[in-house]
Amino acid sequence: MKRWLGLILVLVAAPSFAIFTNGGFETNSFAGWTKTIGTNPGLTGAPPFNGTNIVVGAGGSDTSAIVGAGVDALAPLLVLPRVGSFTARVNDSANGAIINSIKQSAPITAADRDPSDSLLHVRFSYAAVLEDPGHSPDIQPYFYVVVRNLTKATIVYQDFTYSNQPGKTFLTGPSGWLYTNFINVDVVIPDLDLGDTIEIETLAADCAAGGHGGYVYLDGFGSAVVGPGGPQGVVAVPTLSEMALYLLIAMTLGAALLKLRRKV
Repeated sequence: MKRWLGLILVLVAAPSFAIFTNGGFETNSFAGWTKTIGTNPGLTGAPPFNGTNIVVGAGGSDTSAIVGAGVDALAPLLVLPRVGSFTARVNDSANGAIINSIKQSAPITAADRDPSDSLLHVRFSYAAVLEDPGHSPDIQPYFYVVVRNLTKATIVYQDFTYSNQPGKTFLTGPSGWLYTNFINVDVVIPDLDLGDTIEIETLAADCAAGGHGGYVYLDGFGSAVVGPGGPQGVVAVPTLSEMALYLLIAMTLGAALLKLRRKV
């Protein structure tokens, strides 16, 4: 009995990330995420760019991966993984005019409310690593991160950045590579949007000329603040899974009935 109760308590207290399935990539996979591949023929229009300027051509290959602890030789000051044991890497350092993206959508619920301020939050962290060949802006490597409210067809957060874009902060890596620190995002969703479907998408592209790479790290979805100090800044929010709760109730009732029978 004690062993079963202990197992149930572990299940009940198991941490989960709010909003998105496998939001911390702790399954060591992209489970729950939709992956897209393509090629980069160049951006349309002129700066400043946003998601409407992106063109995804046919072809490409899946170059994304889940990474664990280690040092990125092209971005040596980034602390990996960002949260927990694993972080997603979208695209890679190889070239070929490749585009990779991942996205996921889910309704925002009361589980996404931070008890410290009673507000609904979408929190996560990302960092980009981009080679800088010095091309014109429309064919430079770039990344795009966007949070959409699909129910209301609105964009609640977006960041489009091409390599060495003026006004953006980059750290210098080796051999012509630039990178950002982890950028901590905290999107507050209005209470009126409770139940709306929220989508996160992250995209990274090599240069359109085909000779230079770019990629993005993504991690840390949850209700807790993604702290500037690294992985320890985020704590997964304990939630009750329905199955664990049902098991706990059943076992508690069973133990109570057994106790009553013994008294009789």
